[in-house]
Amino acid sequence: MVLLLAFPPTRHGLERAARAVARAVAEARAAEARERVVDQYARRYGIERELADAIERAARAERVDTDLAFRLVRVESAFNPRALSPVGAIGLTQMMLPTARELQPGITRDRLYERDVNLRLGFRYFRTLLRFYGGDVRTALHAYNRGIGTVARIRAAGGDPANGYARKVLGGPGASPVNTAPPDTTTPNPTRPKVDELAPARLPAGM
Repeated sequence: MVLLLAFPPTRHGLERAARAVARAVAEARAAEARERVVDQYARRYGIERELADAIERAARAERVDTDLAFRLVRVESAFNPRALSPVGAIGLTQMMLPTARELQPGITRDRLYERDVNLRLGFRYFRTLLRFYGGDVRTALHAYNRGIGTVARIRAAGGDPANGYARKVLGGPGASPVNTAPPDTTTPNPTRPKVDELAPARLPAGM
């Protein structure tokens, strides 16, 4: 009380304090909303909350749509951090080691198995593809699955690089994110491409 009488708060000081309180309240509400989102994804996909939290954080850090990030991981690895494809794609986002090294020089195979490292690099690579293809999500997904070189060769020959992968990730109208809807028998299941179609030696110039 004595301090208040000796140093009465100024209007500027009160306004600054009010802004600080409002900012703190907004941050607390945003954190609560994020926790609810993580819980919802964990329940939706039947995965541990810790994994759902890691996917959400990585997607946000790499500026990838959260829902798309979860769908990508589901299709690529079924949320298995130790997943290894016949052609050597590793982890949750099924990154090829040469591609990972383009994004993070010197990274080792063991490091690519680490959950957070794999998620960040996989989402970073997808974001790079998305930027390269001008925001075309479907083409970026096909390049993620088939390789940039393969997509370029098919397009140069006048073909369509679609192989069903983008539809599998994105789903059709009303599709279930956990793939419990009846299978689409009109679209062949995408297969992993040949190893030489994956992980180009270098990302396109300017990426």
